Amino acid sequence: MDKRIYIAGGSGMLGQYIEKHLDKQGYKVTVLTRSKNTHDLEYPDTPEELAEIFEGAEAIINLAGASIVGKRWNKEYKQILYDSRIKTTKYLVEAIHLTQNKPKIFVSASAVGFYGDRGDNLLLEEATPADGFVAGICIDWEKEALKCNIPTFIPRIGIVLAKEGGALQEMLTPFKFFVGGPIGTGKQWFPWIHIQDIYSIINYAIENNLEGVYNAVAPEQVRMSMFAKTLGKVLKRPSLFAVPSFALKIILGESAQEVLRSQRVASDKISNQNFKFQFEKLDLALKNLLAN
Repeated sequence: MDKRIYIAGGSGMLGQYIEKHLDKQGYKVTVLTRSKNTHDLEYPDTPEELAEIFEGAEAIINLAGASIVGKRWNKEYKQILYDSRIKTTKYLVEAIHLTQNKPKIFVSASAVGFYGDRGDNLLLEEATPADGFVAGICIDWEKEALKCNIPTFIPRIGIVLAKEGGALQEMLTPFKFFVGGPIGTGKQWFPWIHIQDIYSIINYAIENNLEGVYNAVAPEQVRMSMFAKTLGKVLKRPSLFAVPSFALKIILGESAQEVLRSQRVASDKISNQNFKFQFEKLDLALKNLLAN
């Protein structure tokens, strides 16, 4: 059995976590990078060269994409957000097409941004996409991935909770100073997932040859107010000081909408494939991540 797995976009928080845990599973993991100053494999200049590397691999994982939240979206950065996902996916798919001994599976990330701001609607994978910039990226991202000529698995990933960084770490600071609370109205649904479970979903897809689009969020659906209350309880801090929507928009500009949108995303489809979440409940997830 060829145990080689290649990860595009593996230098980020999620990619590093997945690399480490796949390595523990006995896979030989290689991260593809644009940088010449790392121990990872630099992207070849042509898809033909990349195809030679991909020959007979167990899996290709595509996590490539510049950060959506945390930077102001000017015209130039919007183009970076788009190109870092769509151009990279096109390049990987073209290389896979050129292989003779095909990799077994292509795992290409997407995001719950596909759905946009949907209020209280329950969002299954069959839901129509939203209008708007981020939804448009997700639509094109998935469209390019689905052109691949091998089994393709697309997880629409929710907000990943992790010790190493990401959204959770950004939320901790105000709570540590006793001024934590919900973001915006607090009524919006907050589609979260523990980083261990997103790794496990991807590993499960590889080992069970899953194909198609799957929501990658925890089974427990919570509103932002409940998320903040639970976080405060785990930290033994009050959750009283909401961050007003207008303040967030002043700080983040257009990207604030990604924090304020409401998405009641369901993960029944992956559960129906006999996948078992390790962290179904928010309180258990936060206790695991924040335990001293």
